[in-house]
Amino acid sequence: MSEKKIYQILEMSLWVLNPLLILIAFYNQEIQPGLFMQWIGKFHPLVLHFPIVFGMLISIYLLFFQHRRFSLDTEKFLLAINALFAAGVAICGILLSKQNAYDGDLINLHKWGGIAIALISWVLIYCQNLKIKSKKYLAAGFLLIIIGSAHKGAQLTHGVNALSFPEPAASKTENKNSAETQLTLYESTISPILASKCISCHGLDKIKGGLQLNSPENIIKGGKDGNILKGDANKTAMFIERIHAPLNDEKHMPPDGKTQLTSEEIAILSSWIKAGSSFTVKVNELQKEDSLYLLTNKSQPAVKPNFVPKSNLPDLKEFNSNYCTTNYLFNGSDEVEVNFFQGAFYDHENLKKLGKIKDGIVNLNMQGMPLKKEDLDLIVQFKNIQKLNLNGTKLEIASLEVLKSLPNLKSLSICGIEFDEAALDKFLDHAKFTELNVWTQNGTEKQLEKLMSKYPAIRIVVGDNLEDQVLQISNPTIEQDSLIIPNHVDIKLKHLLKGVVIRYTTDGTEPDSIKSPEYKENFRLTQNTVLKIKAYRTGWKSSDIVQRTYYKSEIHPDSIYLLTQPDPKHRGNGSKTLIDYDLGENNRYTDKWLGYQNSNMDLVIGFNQTKPLNSVYFNAYIETGGEIFPIESITAHGSDDGKTYKKIAETKFPAAKKDDPNGAKTFTCNFPKGTAYKFYKFSVSNVKKMPVWRKDRKGKPAWIFVDELFLN
Repeated sequence: MSEKKIYQILEMSLWVLNPLLILIAFYNQEIQPGLFMQWIGKFHPLVLHFPIVFGMLISIYLLFFQHRRFSLDTEKFLLAINALFAAGVAICGILLSKQNAYDGDLINLHKWGGIAIALISWVLIYCQNLKIKSKKYLAAGFLLIIIGSAHKGAQLTHGVNALSFPEPAASKTENKNSAETQLTLYESTISPILASKCISCHGLDKIKGGLQLNSPENIIKGGKDGNILKGDANKTAMFIERIHAPLNDEKHMPPDGKTQLTSEEIAILSSWIKAGSSFTVKVNELQKEDSLYLLTNKSQPAVKPNFVPKSNLPDLKEFNSNYCTTNYLFNGSDEVEVNFFQGAFYDHENLKKLGKIKDGIVNLNMQGMPLKKEDLDLIVQFKNIQKLNLNGTKLEIASLEVLKSLPNLKSLSICGIEFDEAALDKFLDHAKFTELNVWTQNGTEKQLEKLMSKYPAIRIVVGDNLEDQVLQISNPTIEQDSLIIPNHVDIKLKHLLKGVVIRYTTDGTEPDSIKSPEYKENFRLTQNTVLKIKAYRTGWKSSDIVQRTYYKSEIHPDSIYLLTQPDPKHRGNGSKTLIDYDLGENNRYTDKWLGYQNSNMDLVIGFNQTKPLNSVYFNAYIETGGEIFPIESITAHGSDDGKTYKKIAETKFPAAKKDDPNGAKTFTCNFPKGTAYKFYKFSVSNVKKMPVWRKDRKGKPAWIFVDELFLN
């Protein structure tokens, strides 16, 4: 194809693209781009450098090289290519701005700058006959607009101080002066973390998600998804959820590519929020044993001097599960932090798998795990471990002697592990760690003070049970691995402390210290049950509520397949996800969920012979602030041959309300008496148009997340 023919195609394309650009520029508030157009918008940052660089070269050419011009056809051809890219990038930019909830003047200045670049690029094609002086004026203006618009784009991406001159680092002193201790915890610690890691996206000039983190008032106000500091019985606070999300998750904050929070910063922010997120409490008002005080008074820098970020680090995904998380301390670090959860589900094999990354593990949290000697034998192979939490692990202090061989261990927590003065004295002798957290019913304050004097190099932090004040008791545990009830399941409850009373409910109500049944012996569940337990002890604050949902499932299908496929980002383990008895629980970020947004979830189950059924339960996850809504309806059909189906039942569920609790919930469809087929087909419907109270997503389809079906 000749150059002239290509130019004609480019010229016709510009007469389509530029009027389209003008149209969407003036009516972008009314535009609601679909998924494909949202994807197109993401090409803006990918392609924008071409028209910027090409446009600057054109400006230089028009300003300084008119005495050595290209041929007219070549000139028009190059100008047309530039104009085409400029118009395309501007359209993509407007589409992109609809996705990221940018507010303020920056986005408008950048948007209209990009539109001006596109239109001037178009005009330049037809200005060959202008006088050289006029061309130079036009080229100079074009160059200034490119520079100005590119600068505003940099501020959008990297913050308003993107090109500000760096300030010299302030020298750090080990001791805080009295003026500093008069600061509030928010002023001294929380605000600096937010300023360094969050304000570039959530400040005055860039407000992603409608959220600003530059002042207490704006933090309390929250963003488009509501309050970020408060959770409820079924869900942690949104702020904690986002900073703990996997790095590759789109909800993770800060987003991948930005400077990440260190493990210490995550611990400080999480502890501050869990403690009530006070903006007025002062540093000197914190108890010396308070976890926030200890965290905020660490002198060790989060990032080592002369740190060089690592690249091509191994993926940690294979080591993560519902009961174990592994994460790099921060972006570019090869140091790994490991946390184990839910001791009732602890598996030695999960710890054994970490042998592949043993040299990278620096922080290991095994709190509440039922550890044995074989576990300690693995832990001592993690030679670079610096911080180890063994609280409530049922170990004996004599068995911990092997830990003294760890060359880099600095901090060790053994709260709940019993010892007497002689045993602890022996353990501390020749120990290399510099901090020990203890909490026992046998030790006395006098004994511990004696050991503190004997081992001054070791900072012994004493548990709150030795203090004369009202304290909250730790949570009780449910020692029952399976959440599935085939015929029945026997429940065993436990607490580490003596003299604790555990009370429970099975009807969904909150347990109290008077009317709720007291746990004295194991009890049996035979139906779908929400179990809530709480611990009480005289002179202590009651524990938090521990909740677990049990599901009745008498029948397992012989086959199952999906008629409609889930979204590629939320496809779990395919159809097996629905019958593997592995629940996603109250965590949207696990890979245990099947997610649907643009279609119903349609599936078929089959039996080798006719099987009577009374009901089906679908376990779903709800998070209306994150666009995950309850199931709208379940329709069931039956067939004897797998070809011709007859409608059995349909159940419609109430519409979601703004203040509905988030978390896992079952949705039931009951069948008429005598229902019996070899094949059952189910259609699980999502909400096709979100309600008016989701103004930002009004009229858009909602997600449904499903992880299991139960047949009875």
